[in-house]
Amino acid sequence: MVGIKNTLIIALFILSSAFMPLTEQTQVAHAQQGGDTGSTDTSQSTIDPEAFEVLNEMSNTLSSQREFTFDTEITNDITYDSGQLIQMGGTLKTVVKRPNHVYAKYVGDINTREVWYSGKNLTFYIENKNFYGQLETPDNIDATMDFLIDNYNFSLPLADIINSDPYESVMETTLGGFVVGDSNVGGQECTHLAFTAKYVDWQIWVSNENPALPCKLVINYTQIEGVPQYQATFSNWNLKPELSKSTFTPNLPKDAVKIDFINFKKEKEVDNNEEK
Repeated sequence: MVGIKNTLIIALFILSSAFMPLTEQTQVAHAQQGGDTGSTDTSQSTIDPEAFEVLNEMSNTLSSQREFTFDTEITNDITYDSGQLIQMGGTLKTVVKRPNHVYAKYVGDINTREVWYSGKNLTFYIENKNFYGQLETPDNIDATMDFLIDNYNFSLPLADIINSDPYESVMETTLGGFVVGDSNVGGQECTHLAFTAKYVDWQIWVSNENPALPCKLVINYTQIEGVPQYQATFSNWNLKPELSKSTFTPNLPKDAVKIDFINFKKEKEVDNNEEK
C-alpha cells in the first residue's frame, strides 16, 4: 500500500498554482478560505458589449480548432507563512487535439512536470521527484476538467483556454467587464479587457489580428491574503500542427515511482460520515 507521504497531494496544489485555470481555480481558492463553491449569480452582470464581442470572437477562434499548440511564459505568486509574496516562474508548452487529447510540460523554478491525457486516462509526472500518478478519466477534455477539479482539486493546464467553449467557461463566474483599450504584447497589437468575478479580478489581452487569439492573461486572487497574482503570456500559436500519437503517450523513466492521487471528494465524504 502506498503511504500518505507518497501521495500526490502537495504536488497537485503546486500543479494548480502553475497552470491556474480561471473558473475552477477560483473555486479552489475560495474553498481554501472556508467558503462554499456554489455557482455565481450573474443576473446583474455589467459587461461592456464590446468586451463581450472581443472575448466571444477569441472563444470562437479557439472552439473552431481541432488541433493546436502554444507556449506560455508563466509567473505566479506564492504566499509564504510570513505573508510575503514570492514570485515563481516557468514556461509551459501545451498541445491539444480535440476532443480528448492534451499534453503539457511545465518547466519552472520549483520543478518540471508533465501531463498526458489521451481519453479515459491521465498521467501526471514530477521530474525532480521521479513520481508519477495515473487516473481513469472521462473521455473528453471538458468532462475531464470537471472531474479533476471536483474530485482532486486540480485541473488541466489553462483549463478555460482549452475548453470547448472558452467564453462560456470564463463567464460562468464573471460579474462585469470592460475594454481597457489598445495595448502591445510582445510586438503584437491587442485589445486589453478587464473583468471582475466573485473571487478574482482578471484581465486578458486578445490579438487584433485574425485569428483572434489570447496574448496575455492576468488573474488577481482578491479573496486570498496579499492578493497573489498569476500571469501567462502566450506565444508560438500553431493552429495546424503535425501531431503524432506518441505526443500523448506517457514517456516515463523506467525507475519512476507510481504514487496515488488523493480523492478530496471521497475524503470529505468520509469525514462527514464520521461526524454523524
